[in-house]
Amino acid sequence: MTFAFNLDGMLSFASCVALAASFTVTGCVATDTIEFSPEQNYPPSVVSQQNAEYPLREIGQLNLDESFETELPLEVIVRDPNVDQTLEYRIFLNSTTPPSAEFPILQGDIPPESGSVERPDTFNIPYTFLVPGRCNKIELIVVGNFAGFVEPRRPAQEGDFDNVTWWVEITDTDNPLTVGCR
Repeated sequence: MTFAFNLDGMLSFASCVALAASFTVTGCVATDTIEFSPEQNYPPSVVSQQNAEYPLREIGQLNLDESFETELPLEVIVRDPNVDQTLEYRIFLNSTTPPSAEFPILQGDIPPESGSVERPDTFNIPYTFLVPGRCNKIELIVVGNFAGFVEPRRPAQEGDFDNVTWWVEITDTDNPLTVGCR
């Protein structure tokens, strides 16, 4: 009962409770908008799939008379840290250096792959596009977006691309290899 008559103790206890309550119920009202920097756009990169029939690091050889297929498979993994970004690609065949007015033989989109950095893909080049009797240069360009068709290799954002090249010697009965890959 001494506590009930101790006015100083009661005031001290009430002050502590009020102070604790003020810390838990007070808040902050923000009036400024918070600017978040946009997500950084990293360039894509292209590597051969592990067991690719025509890996990037080797000169390929194809005899059209011995093949039962009708297309040359280019098996790659496109890597892009921007996992939600749809990429674009264009494939060029036997381009001159520097490239003149040219058109891609194939083009399209590479959709995101379930939030994964790696996007396995195979690009099939019809045999009808290939030139027998010589070395064929096949170039794949992958970008976030192309700038347009005036310069068909240019990405919309500078540096946002990867370019890889296959060299494939193509022969058949009527066209033995006259110009090989060097």
